[in-house]
Amino acid sequence: MGIQDRDWYREEHQRRRMEEEAAERKRPKARRADRIPVDLLNNANPPKLWGADWHWSIQLLVWLAIVALLAIIWRMTR
Repeated sequence: MGIQDRDWYREEHQRRRMEEEAAERKRPKARRADRIPVDLLNNANPPKLWGADWHWSIQLLVWLAIVALLAIIWRMTR
């Protein structure tokens, strides 16, 4: 990166930051009592279960292994 590019980047970054700070000053501040913590509202997006994002073929192999283990346990206890 050249010196001119670096200086332009810094000036642009500073200009954007100043615009954001000016916009924040113009907005009315919300009272703390009105806000609900985000972690209490995250019930709509629970974390994924372990293995939920695996490829379907790996999921199939895992299910087949579980079935085979259950069949072996059932045969041993019978």
